[in-house]
Amino acid sequence: MFVKGFEHLGKDMFEECGGKAAHLGELTSLQLSVPNGFAVLGDAYYHHLKVNNLTERIDAIAANIRFEDFQDLEDKTRQIRELIVAAPMPPEIEREIIENYAKLSDREDPFVAVRSSVAVKESPVSSFPGMMDTFHYIQGAHNVVEKVRECWASVWSGRAAFARHSKGLDYTKAVIAPTIQLMVNSEVAGVLFTVNPITGAKNEIVIESNWGLGETVVCGKCQSDFYVLTKSPVTIKDKRIAKKHETYIQAEGGGAKWAEVAAEKVSQPTLTEAEVEELCRTACLIEEHYGCHQDIEWAFEKGKLYILQARRAKAGGE
Repeated sequence: MFVKGFEHLGKDMFEECGGKAAHLGELTSLQLSVPNGFAVLGDAYYHHLKVNNLTERIDAIAANIRFEDFQDLEDKTRQIRELIVAAPMPPEIEREIIENYAKLSDREDPFVAVRSSVAVKESPVSSFPGMMDTFHYIQGAHNVVEKVRECWASVWSGRAAFARHSKGLDYTKAVIAPTIQLMVNSEVAGVLFTVNPITGAKNEIVIESNWGLGETVVCGKCQSDFYVLTKSPVTIKDKRIAKKHETYIQAEGGGAKWAEVAAEKVSQPTLTEAEVEELCRTACLIEEHYGCHQDIEWAFEKGKLYILQARRAKAGGE
């Protein structure tokens, strides 16, 4: 078996399916609104390398990377990525991806997000935030299979390779498990921390939000609305509404694009008080379940809250 649905995954399975997918499985078990999805397990990547005789070729290139030379690092990691993407997907993996994609929704060929879920075997590392590829609004089984290969290849992005090298992590123990998840066509999205990441205050929740997809918040390109709240009782302690000139939304024909925000929404708050309270209640539930502070990605579509990711949060000073 190379594929597992979120309902068969849990938080302790990160060496099998990466941190993102493991936590999406755990959140699904809590009956939260997690978009339906599945993970292509970490072993599938190594099976792809083996049947296409890529392992020794990758080893030979990796052994000669000069990490202190940026151009050499970029050139050689690009060579490895090209090998992984050009090799045909093993039919036994492709079949499972296509079968699971067909079961995601009653709609034919639904839009999905294909995201990288990562970990390192025999290590507590279960995320490399922002270093692997994410694809939005992917439609059709053939395109999903293609993006899975591209996610596999992104384990050899220059940034990821350098991060592993600098931390002394063995690249042969990298777990890369693409997740395929129904797309939330969000009007508002963002991130939430159940501890103040700047001050370390444990009774505070920090929310950043923007129009469109969460990319508008996490990429650092745009200004976002910023909220600081106390947990008990839920009270808005600080609120800064930004001028939001750009948003990241669905593009015609698939994929996503940057677009200008409508003039009347530039200075308008992205969240209502009711939405802020719902976010806080849900976040506290997740924090209580895990027993540690959480860094949560979320989205609202047509007024419904979806949880897209959760991982352990770092407090100020950690």
